[in-house]
Amino acid sequence: MTYSGVFVDLDGTVWRGRDPVPGAADAVRALRERGVPLVFVTNNTGVRRDTFHARLKSLGISPDAGEVVTAAWATAEYLAEYRPNASVHVMGQDVVADELTAAGLTVSETGQADVVVVGYDERVSMDRLTGALRAFGPGTDFVATNRDSTTPHEDGPMPGAGAFVAAVEEMTGHDPLVVGKPSTRMADVAADILGVPLDECLMVGDNLHTDVLMGDRAGIDSALVLTGVSDRADVETTDITPTHVLDSIADLPSLF
Repeated sequence: MTYSGVFVDLDGTVWRGRDPVPGAADAVRALRERGVPLVFVTNNTGVRRDTFHARLKSLGISPDAGEVVTAAWATAEYLAEYRPNASVHVMGQDVVADELTAAGLTVSETGQADVVVVGYDERVSMDRLTGALRAFGPGTDFVATNRDSTTPHEDGPMPGAGAFVAAVEEMTGHDPLVVGKPSTRMADVAADILGVPLDECLMVGDNLHTDVLMGDRAGIDSALVLTGVSDRADVETTDITPTHVLDSIADLPSLF
């Protein structure tokens, strides 16, 4: 199949922690030379989009190679569209609150809120958990930036946003609306940015349960790269099946 656009994950795909994946810049450059548009799609909520562009540039990937869609930005865009006048309590990184504020939403640190947003929170504490719990009132919506179980790091896996989301879910009995991967909301946003039909896109990532599962749910092909969370054994023991399995993103141009 000829793909009209590609969604590329970052953590575990383009880099692992602070270490770039060998051949990533060359692969992106090859696709751009063939006229294939890209958008980078990440569940990372601790880094601003302009910082991601700067890091991509430092790896030799031009800032005009593709837009960066983060789960923090996508969450803010979602709430700005569907709950534009809401007060929002955030248990997560400062970037999430910054994106919400930039989207015109009111971020509230105390008392009950219209919406509680939860994501990865490196400052998690009893006080922050209590604040999230007490922010719930009648009619409060629960939104999760994503539910990643772990996040890749050069020293080994670290807890992901799902750990914090699960804590709030257990405390409140509320089921969250999830914006980030594997939710198809991220796929829709990415396809809109590229201006191509969703069913002509390819999702590339290292995680069966986020990247590949989003592809399955969105009805698009996926390519699993073996440089992050999931390996070949995982493919054989789950019912989530990628269209392609690649050793790394360096092999991506072979599909075009």
